[in-house]
Amino acid sequence: MSEIDTQSLVDQVSGARHVAVVGGGLAGLSAAVWLAEQGFDITLVEKRGRLGGRTFSFDVAGVGELVDNGQHLFAGCYDALLRYVDTIGTADQLRWDAPPFAIRTGPGRLLTTRGPRWLPALVRNTVGLAWMAWPPIPLRDRLPALRSWLRIGAAAWNPSPELDRMTVDRWFRELDVPHSLRRLSLDQLVIGLLNEKPDRVSAFTFAQALHFIGRRALAGNIRAGDAVWPRVSLHELFVAPAERYLRERGARIVTGTQLVDVELDAGPNGDRLTGLRLADGRRIDCDAAILTLPPWSLTTLLDRSALGSHEFFAPARKIESAPISSVYVWLDSPLRMVRLAENLRDTTIEWVFDTSGMHDGDHRDGYCYSLAVSASWEVVHLPGEAFVAAALESLRTHYPEARSATVLRTKVIHQPQATFSAHPGFESLRLDQTTPVRGLFLAGDWTRTELPSTMESAAESARRAVDAVRRYLT
Repeated sequence: MSEIDTQSLVDQVSGARHVAVVGGGLAGLSAAVWLAEQGFDITLVEKRGRLGGRTFSFDVAGVGELVDNGQHLFAGCYDALLRYVDTIGTADQLRWDAPPFAIRTGPGRLLTTRGPRWLPALVRNTVGLAWMAWPPIPLRDRLPALRSWLRIGAAAWNPSPELDRMTVDRWFRELDVPHSLRRLSLDQLVIGLLNEKPDRVSAFTFAQALHFIGRRALAGNIRAGDAVWPRVSLHELFVAPAERYLRERGARIVTGTQLVDVELDAGPNGDRLTGLRLADGRRIDCDAAILTLPPWSLTTLLDRSALGSHEFFAPARKIESAPISSVYVWLDSPLRMVRLAENLRDTTIEWVFDTSGMHDGDHRDGYCYSLAVSASWEVVHLPGEAFVAAALESLRTHYPEARSATVLRTKVIHQPQATFSAHPGFESLRLDQTTPVRGLFLAGDWTRTELPSTMESAAESARRAVDAVRRYLT
């Protein structure tokens, strides 16, 4: 539970303004760390018995290191997330890689970046991805494919809100995108970026994601499209260092109890936050608070607190989730992977990640691979044994050496609420970090960041919320 025995959690640092952060996921940790960095007195509350939210690690029998809840990728354009790991001192635990475009269409057949190493990074990546503009699809489809890329690029340059009225699938059909191009690369690009199927996800969200990457690249970040992999577990990368950082600065961390009420004081200028009430009966007196709850948890809070009377929060009730399913496989011999991550075609598994390779080639417990399915509607409810069987069949289809390898152990992870589902109209549901309640702020990947459901969106929302808190209190 908590290390604090007092009935009321109050400001214990003379002269420091007290800010409560509710939710110990990546958005909450980022917000708490950056507020503590600026000298605020912090109380961090998490209902689980651990911090990390959807970025957590756990023990697996027979494995000597922590295992993450699925492989996490971030990119060189993730400025807020990179700032977070720099603040907590773990930037040296990142492995930088070329852009994660590696499509395996069969045994020995891999489409990936092939730019000469002596070229500057930006030029090398551009040259290496030239095949995407003239892809290995039927000749009659290549010119229409090029036109499709140009039209998508033009839309991404300045995404129109009108695109939020249609799905990506409908948009691609209106653009006459060749089926062969969609099957080879485009549909998987959509699923990989947004964790949702093209016939379910907003075309605006896809165009906005491309716009974000392009904007960061044009701003001078020549590594904007590069992949960045964790060399250690997410607990060691994101969570433990943040907890240490906060404790060293006098922050209080309360776990094992949840927020049940937000106390408000009605005044002539509208409602003002006065405190928070926890499930164990304690009250947190604070000058400001940031709620970093996922929308489905915020909905529960709205149903039982005075916040529910504020129409501002109502859109959060309509936000839906999307699943990710993955299975870790430990083999006694390696796969012949060319890249640390390879995108498979025509199998249940979509991505194979060389987890051992990312972790400096540690093979003491076998060769570890993370096999993932994004927007895993078809498999998220499969029993573990059935999912493992489908995953191993995917490996054996694309990597013949897997047929003779011995499976040492497996670990299945189904996450029904892995991300939000950005269906058409979703952008209108996203809430701003500043609420009508004075002193109350929001953060989370689903809040208004113009980004898809990513770790960068979580960290960026925290950055915006922290800036808003600082303006409010100072």
